[in-house]
Amino acid sequence: MQHLFWLVEDKIAGRSGPNKEVWDLNEIKRSGIGALLSVNGGEDCDLAEIEAAQLVYACIPFSSNIPPKEEDLGLCVEQLPKALAFIRDCEAKGLPVLIHCRSGKDRTALLMAYYLMENGAAPLHAVSQVRAVRDIAFSAEGWDQFAFDVLYALQD
Repeated sequence: MQHLFWLVEDKIAGRSGPNKEVWDLNEIKRSGIGALLSVNGGEDCDLAEIEAAQLVYACIPFSSNIPPKEEDLGLCVEQLPKALAFIRDCEAKGLPVLIHCRSGKDRTALLMAYYLMENGAAPLHAVSQVRAVRDIAFSAEGWDQFAFDVLYALQD
């Protein structure tokens, strides 16, 4: 499927949001996705269409600031465990999760790196693994360092 990339095949995928590139929810469902997780504000996500496509949905927004602001660290440290809990619940139900923000590169990548970290990867390795599947990850101004700040804060 166009724009979709897998971090963990048949478990965790990412892509840009419908507010950047139009989605076909039936195509998303056919690609094996069972759940959608918005880590932006869920812009242009149509809840009725998501329900009609029989997809599980959650919206757990992270900071959209470029560059990130000082207070964004606390917000992301608070929101990432909630997003991971949604993913874990979906994993328990056998539902592959599609994570998205607007461009699918900074907030999406941050959650993916946290997911890998919580599965045993060191922060540096987690970021490298995400970049291997999404080469534009953490490319917005300030997000490269911010990602490490958040991941190390969550590691403590």
